[in-house]
Amino acid sequence: MSEQAFESATETDPVEALRAGTWSLLGRLLMGPPDAETLGRLVEVGSAGPAGDAIGEAWQRLGEAARTARDDALQREYQDVFIGVGGGEITPYSSWYLRGMLADRPLIELRDDLAALGIEMGEGCSETEDHAGAICETMAFVIVDEDVDPDWQRDLFRRHVDSWMGRLFEDIGKAPSADFYRAVAALGEAFVALERRVYAMSA
Repeated sequence: MSEQAFESATETDPVEALRAGTWSLLGRLLMGPPDAETLGRLVEVGSAGPAGDAIGEAWQRLGEAARTARDDALQREYQDVFIGVGGGEITPYSSWYLRGMLADRPLIELRDDLAALGIEMGEGCSETEDHAGAICETMAFVIVDEDVDPDWQRDLFRRHVDSWMGRLFEDIGKAPSADFYRAVAALGEAFVALERRVYAMSA
């Protein structure tokens, strides 16, 4: 699905646009540290978001973390948490979380499901499809793609997100070097829990 098609689709349903936008944001943040534009948007969303529930409080917390974040610190933090020397504090791949090794059966199964939907990784992407950021971006696209019915969406979420990503965000929140990403993890945990309820209601 093209970027233009994604933007057009999100104009048709504000709820679906919000869900897809949150998945897309989490995908970008897991793929690399945020740029100044993304930080500015997070500050705006965090200051406007209502409190009172887990997801609202998570948005506010992330907005505050974005307000105080500095680029050089974010670069170091992302490096330490996800990359490191010989490996970061967190290994954000479903194969690792579900099987304890990289490029294992969960990656193969995900590729099969994506192929059935006609979804391919974008050009220039250095990560495998089971990287958490790539999976979040996939969820963003399938939510607004009219060719993907709700049953497919629910099955993708159950098999490739809910089976492990909550634990991933919990671990990111506990990572020794996490600061800004502790707030990202809080949003991720709250949002995965919310999506679990959304898909349960549609079953």
